[in-house]
Amino acid sequence: MADMKSEIEDGVDSAREAVADGVETARKRFQKLGDQAQDRYKKVSEDVRRGAERASQEIRRGAERARETYSDVAENAQQTYARVRSEAGNLSREVSLFVRDNPAKAVMIAAGVGFLLGLVVRGRGGRDDEE
Repeated sequence: MADMKSEIEDGVDSAREAVADGVETARKRFQKLGDQAQDRYKKVSEDVRRGAERASQEIRRGAERARETYSDVAENAQQTYARVRSEAGNLSREVSLFVRDNPAKAVMIAAGVGFLLGLVVRGRGGRDDEE
């Protein structure tokens, strides 16, 4: 019976050692998996951070280009407006001088333009009625 008791105790000790080895192996595997997951998380986080920085830089560049383009367009529009306004003022002065110097011609030209516009409007009205 002592032999049997000794064999049982040896079996129990062997089982404990096997369980302890299994637990240690499992613990090491879980630790390794945890470390790998943490490494991957760090890599993904770094990639996302770099991507966000690049996107931010591109957005800043695009905004700067848009500001430059807007500034150029606004300046061109102001210059064009000033030029057109000046030319319109010059044209208005020239027309006023022409009318003052040639009142009869001015009236005849105005009558001719009015007559032609009347024909154009009347001609279009007739075509619309036919359709």
